[in-house]
Amino acid sequence: MQFLTLICIVLSIIVAAFGSPQLGANKCTRGPGYWCLSKENAVSCNALQHCETKVWNKQG
Repeated sequence: MQFLTLICIVLSIIVAAFGSPQLGANKCTRGPGYWCLSKENAVSCNALQHCETKVWNKQG
């Protein structure tokens, strides 16, 4: 019975590692540091207004 439990745990880890999207694959989840790096990034991440009002107009 313990062997079966171990097999299930190992298989779960393998599926989690290879069957799900990789961390950071969606660049828009990286936050304002990525969004506001360029206007193209801001537009593609639907963050243009945020970048304009909170980041770009604050830069000296």
